Amino acid sequence: MEEQTTWKAHSFTLLVFGGIVVLCSIFFILGMLVGRTQGEKLASAAAEESAAKAGARPSPRDDKPDLTFYESVQKERKPALEAPPAKAVDADPEPPSKRVALVSAANMINYQIAALRKSSDADKLLEDVKQKGFKGFIIAPPPDEQNPFYRVQVGPFSDTIEAADTKKKLEDAGYKPILRK
Repeated sequence: MEEQTTWKAHSFTLLVFGGIVVLCSIFFILGMLVGRTQGEKLASAAAEESAAKAGARPSPRDDKPDLTFYESVQKERKPALEAPPAKAVDADPEPPSKRVALVSAANMINYQIAALRKSSDADKLLEDVKQKGFKGFIIAPPPDEQNPFYRVQVGPFSDTIEAADTKKKLEDAGYKPILRK
């Protein structure tokens, strides 16, 4: 014979569940009663403040914050790289600067074709690139960098059409150009 389920077995579970529901209902009602009186006090205080402010007209300067969004962001901005101080000009100047330490303008496009550890290798590659008819330059690493890389770049190009043509020519010449803006 199968065992029949009776209400007596579940009566304790139903009693506990019903007690929890009643207890939660009591706490909810008490919270509403306490919050209702607090809400009325806050509403009356806010009404008094708005009436006081309506009488005294605020100046437009009070509405403006001390800093705008852009000013507060600019305060935290890291300083940009600065060029090293200019050295005295020698009587025997070098050919036009091969190493450029400054970042080109935002609208200029360059292609990096290599990043080499030795400056002599970078110079050789730059001469090879110039012999093939490309205009290029070398970006020297910062003096305090532990793993220096001399970046050989071709450019700058002011428009995307010229840059795209040069990219195809660089690929045909056997280089793998990487876009740098």
